[in-house]
Amino acid sequence: MSQGKRGMALENMIEYSNKVYKNKGIALIDKVPTPWSVSYNKKNGRVTKAFPQKKGTVDFVGVSHGRPIAFDAKNTKERTRFPLSNVEQHQVDYLTRHQDQGGISFFIVYFEKHQEAYLMPIDKFIEWWEGQSQGGRKSIPYEWFVLNVDVIKTERGVPLDYLGTIDKEMNRALGGVK
Repeated sequence: MSQGKRGMALENMIEYSNKVYKNKGIALIDKVPTPWSVSYNKKNGRVTKAFPQKKGTVDFVGVSHGRPIAFDAKNTKERTRFPLSNVEQHQVDYLTRHQDQGGISFFIVYFEKHQEAYLMPIDKFIEWWEGQSQGGRKSIPYEWFVLNVDVIKTERGVPLDYLGTIDKEMNRALGGVK
């Protein structure tokens, strides 16, 4: 199964969660459509080729209570690691620039075999991303996720309540309760 198809179940779960957020007045977060290049047969007007163009942004952007949010959803079938090759440089660049402008930027990383999704802030991801170019690991161990970032739970009637996870992380950063 292609990388794109594998991630569809995760994206569908996120889109459903986004619909719940919208209906509850918690957030307005949308899937960024992938632009397509299409070639037509000039004689009959039928499509002869169509392929997705390379994206310059991420999967989802929006706002929650005045906070701009951008993130990309990543899926892996690996049991023990998340390959950094699942991420593209333009995604890292976009999320970094978004955060530099005051936005909340992160990846949702879903481990299929564990049926667990983790919220990985761009700051923590950057350490791994830059490390690989300096001879470091080309993947992030599953155990690292378990010990260092939050698992996203079903809460508040939201199947994948990533905004609740962000709120908890922000409270910890501000010295609040864990």
